[in-house]
Parts: sequence; C-alpha cells; structure tokens
Amino acid sequence: MFKVTVKGGILSQEEINAYIFYTKKKYGIILPEHLEMILEVDGDYVNISYNPPFTYHAYRSTDYLVNDTRKLNPSKYDELLDKVAHTIE
Repeated sequence: MFKVTVKGGILSQEEINAYIFYTKKKYGIILPEHLEMILEVDGDYVNISYNPPFTYHAYRSTDYLVNDTRKLNPSKYDELLDKVAHTIE
C-alpha cells in the first residue's frame, strides 16, 4: 500500500479510501508502492497530487486500449517492442 498524506484538514478513513479507489479507477493501474498520495483539503474541495508525480500512458493496439503493457499477451507485447516510435518536433 502506498502512503497517503492529508494536509489542511481532517478526512475520515472512509473518505481516504474513496480517494484511493477513485485514483485506481481513473488510472486503471496498479499504483507503485513508493507513491505518496497527497490530499489537500480546501474547504469543500480536496486536491489530489502525487509524489513523485506519475504520468499515465495508454497503449493503443489494433482494436483495444490497455493502460499497462503488462496486460498484453506475449504476441501483442512482441508487437509493441517491434514498433518504431515517431516524434513530432
């Protein structure tokens, strides 16, 4: 389980669990254990940030999206490794 820090107020464990669930549902990934979720209470709102910041990458295959290449079967993973990355400058 990763670390959760609450700043600027108090949240119940139930609310903290709801924010963890929201993050896992939003990103659909197994979150790294070294990740720290920072919940900043601002009145009726809570700002969520992460330390270290992480980025979300989606891999588009032929007919479906996966958000973690570990979910690919061996053939699709080999196909991913053979692809050439194209960049726009």
